[in-house]
Amino acid sequence: MALLFCSVSLFSVLGGLRDIFGDIPQERIIHYFLMQNMLTGAMLAIVYTNDIFTAYVFIDVITIAACSIISIKPGGKTLVATMTYLIMSIIGSSLVLLSIAMLYGVTGHLLLPAIGESVGILAATGEYTVPLFVLIGLLTSGLAIKSALFPFHGWLPDAHASATTAASAVLSGLIIKCYLVLLIKLVCRVFGLETMEFLRIPHILLAFGTAGIAYGAWKAMNQRDVKRMLSYSSISQIGYIAAAIGLNTEAGMAVACLHIAVHAISKAMMFTAAGGLAAVSGGMKDYDSLRGAARRAPLSGAAFILGGLSLIGIPPFPGFISKLYLASASLETPFAVLVIPAVVIFGTVLGAMYYIPAIACILARQTEDRHEIPRISHRVSYRAALLAFIAMTLFLGLFSGQVLRVIERGLAVFGTLG
Repeated sequence: MALLFCSVSLFSVLGGLRDIFGDIPQERIIHYFLMQNMLTGAMLAIVYTNDIFTAYVFIDVITIAACSIISIKPGGKTLVATMTYLIMSIIGSSLVLLSIAMLYGVTGHLLLPAIGESVGILAATGEYTVPLFVLIGLLTSGLAIKSALFPFHGWLPDAHASATTAASAVLSGLIIKCYLVLLIKLVCRVFGLETMEFLRIPHILLAFGTAGIAYGAWKAMNQRDVKRMLSYSSISQIGYIAAAIGLNTEAGMAVACLHIAVHAISKAMMFTAAGGLAAVSGGMKDYDSLRGAARRAPLSGAAFILGGLSLIGIPPFPGFISKLYLASASLETPFAVLVIPAVVIFGTVLGAMYYIPAIACILARQTEDRHEIPRISHRVSYRAALLAFIAMTLFLGLFSGQVLRVIERGLAVFGTLG
């Protein structure tokens, strides 16, 4: 996960350099890179930390830095989007802090292994069952708000669509996944699968995840702005990850991690490509203006199409592999054995209904009045970033089995699964 976060963050910034220097006032650019470094450092801290309160501190660091890289782009829309994001993030952070306080109250520990031992004893003896349910519910709800899981998604489309290209790629590709990584860590290292099942928290995650898959896809189909379409698509993809966690099995946790990697790479690549397609379309992001953009920027078009096909779930791309593993993992869970495969198929059909029109639009022949758009030569860094994203996507598709085995061995290190 640390390697994934660092790689996607690096290539997102490299791919969005043109827009960073074009959208942000000169005197603020240094602050953008400072906030970007803070974001990357905070995400790595959440990956590595063994202290739950330290994780909370860096959750707030992410909130401050994320709001900064959204609002640093001038404009009333970005300011409104930032305030909405900030308010929702504060609510999520407050729920997380309250749950940590309650957890410390019933266990007396802040280190994850020590908390896990205490929670296991409490669950086995039946003590503090109601407080455990409340605090795990509050913690899960807080992280769900911050990861834009349905129905806590309202802040995401405006925030991600109004930011500059690199910020949109990092926000959608990494930040909303970071909180789900923390949730997986807490399930594996602190609460354990048996306690989660006893308290019925996974059932709630599974319900919200499946609903989010359908809702995000439905909203994406109604968008005519490519960045807003990609933003709503993220809500749908978060639903797949939440549903995998909701299976509450070792296979489900591994698939959730795999889909986090798939979506992080594909969505960051698509936002970066969308920035390049908009640059050769007069800076416009609506479908009419993007007509024929892939013909004017072939590499951007290829990256956008590859990411779209992957997230739809077309074989042999990694999105198909992760969805196939999700359907296979559901076979271990009686109540999900029929629901998850049906939702995967339904979500794949809906994904095709909003990605294929966008792909067809950028591949179509441009109308006569578009010839006046001057030809733009993209930076070497932009082309290198897209090529790196394409290579990562193809690698994940070809070696997904090996990657999944690495993830499974990593999760086994935590020692409390099962």
